[in-house]
Amino acid sequence: MIHFEKLFELGRIGRLQLKNRIIMPPMVPRYVNQDGSISERMLDYYGERARGGCAMVIIESSYPRGDVYPGRIFLGNDQAIPGLKMLAGAIHAGGAKACIQLNPHRGRADEIDPASASEAVHPQTGIKARALGLEEIPRLLSEFGQGARRAKEAGFDSVMIHGGSGYLVSEFLSPRTNRRTDGYGGSVEKRARLALDLLTVSKQALGPDIPVIFRMTADEKVEGGFGLEEARITARLLEEAGADAIDIISGVAETVEYVNANMYVPRGFNVPLAQAIKKEVKIPVSVAGNINDPQFAEEILREGKADFIDFGRALIADPHLPNKAKAGKGAEIRKCILCSRCIESILKPPVGPLVCSVTPAAGREKEFELALKPALRKKKVLVIGGGPAGLEAAIIAAQRGHDVTLWEAADRLGGQLLLAIIPPGKEEVRNLIDYLQLQVQQMKVTVKTGETATAEKVSRFSPDAVILAIGSKPLIPAMKGIERKKPLINRDVLSGKSATGKSVIVIGGGFIGCETAEFLAEKGKEVTIVEILPELASELYYAYAHQMVGRLKERGVKFFTGVKEEEITEKGMDITADGKKISLVAEDLILATGSLAEQSLYESLQGKGFALYQAGDCLRAARIYEAVSQGAEAAMKI
Repeated sequence: MIHFEKLFELGRIGRLQLKNRIIMPPMVPRYVNQDGSISERMLDYYGERARGGCAMVIIESSYPRGDVYPGRIFLGNDQAIPGLKMLAGAIHAGGAKACIQLNPHRGRADEIDPASASEAVHPQTGIKARALGLEEIPRLLSEFGQGARRAKEAGFDSVMIHGGSGYLVSEFLSPRTNRRTDGYGGSVEKRARLALDLLTVSKQALGPDIPVIFRMTADEKVEGGFGLEEARITARLLEEAGADAIDIISGVAETVEYVNANMYVPRGFNVPLAQAIKKEVKIPVSVAGNINDPQFAEEILREGKADFIDFGRALIADPHLPNKAKAGKGAEIRKCILCSRCIESILKPPVGPLVCSVTPAAGREKEFELALKPALRKKKVLVIGGGPAGLEAAIIAAQRGHDVTLWEAADRLGGQLLLAIIPPGKEEVRNLIDYLQLQVQQMKVTVKTGETATAEKVSRFSPDAVILAIGSKPLIPAMKGIERKKPLINRDVLSGKSATGKSVIVIGGGFIGCETAEFLAEKGKEVTIVEILPELASELYYAYAHQMVGRLKERGVKFFTGVKEEEITEKGMDITADGKKISLVAEDLILATGSLAEQSLYESLQGKGFALYQAGDCLRAARIYEAVSQGAEAAMKI
């Protein structure tokens, strides 16, 4: 059993005592009502994370301006106070302190009024933001102070100023976006003036007992941008002005892969920045950024690199991570796999509420609480398929008191997850495999591997209910010349079933095709991707697709997008791209053109006298979130 000496040590920010060193940082789940008021869903979501054992829950950005941001917390008048009081109360009832993040303005990204320290174009929207007028700043400060007052009256224990992520405050701090010649531009001290003014009005509104935390982008990771040396100076200025703690992040709009990091960014990538800032100030320093493991967090604290740890997506994946770690049940933590599906769900059009790949109950806490009550009658349940959908279905069905048996045709459990961990950078996915396998064992599910299901076998088993989760089969497109050179299947290449020559063409540039290409390139193969769509990995959030393309280029992968014509030849492929006919030569072709739901067994099991459900890729080929959530939903119906 790991002894967490530091992680569960009492901490203090200003006059506020915290029961441990675990903080849930601000993350936007889009559960707020469209008018910015607090929803029941938010109360359930944040309340559950508070019950999980963290010391403090920091609510997502709220806006003290008079304008309403659709789907964002409104703090622009006193009518917001009753709802926020309920939210703070839900967090307190769960045993955590409540903090709320205030953002004065979204800068270049502002949907209502794009404005920045100076005129600047947003790299994603292409919209040119105006320079904020000097005469506008007093109103901005007044509104912010009123927002802090409302947070206090709503019962929040702390307030965080959003000074990072490329929004207005960090744009004032940055020499790239702040070219002002008045009192708010020029030297580091002048560029920090807006941040210091916001801190001053917050302290005045809150008084000495409610601490103010400043969230700072300590490195924009852009040439000529705000970096660590300026962050050191700014941290000292913030401490002198009365900040009670500094929270460290990195990245801006141009480097959003650090603002919303995924599994391709190292664990704890902001820790060196926090360590450097901690040497400059006496106030506590917290740090965020791909920290999903309590043992790693303990090491950061023991080595004196930070005072508090922000477990962000880790607490979306498992709200009870703190309690489980403290009780010595680390193996039972449903760890975040850093896939960033949560971020995609709220940012990639059409945007919607947050979802989590590994935890279907995220944002559906009340629904799952009701659905997971013991079934009225214990049933004999057969789950066919040991991938993520089948494993989750078996766990939920067993939790509800059913007698559950799981059949898996392969010799081990995991399904497509076993392939998902093979490409470079995907090691975190193993967290989900380990968790699901352990839970199946603990719930005493009868597991039979090497068991291929047929309609006859299932009928002999005589179940009350069957959940089919047998996955998908590769989509083999009709391609001209395919009889000349039979392509390999990407699944077989990843698993090692099929070997390739030195040069390969990957047909299909979606996320799976790109992963396959990177896997082969890392092994020294000469790889070319052929994709009919205009962009690679277009199903991903643009920042992650951009990141993937960068990784492919680093490994020397060539690619053609927007391909109009394809023909397989004996030597490789002939394609038309950018209006030109190109002959590609390769020893092997690999198909990564998608999957088709496997429906044959489902059709043969119709009308057999038992309830029949489907989940995962056999229902509709998709991704981990769909598989896990559909598995849970099928089990909750029995």
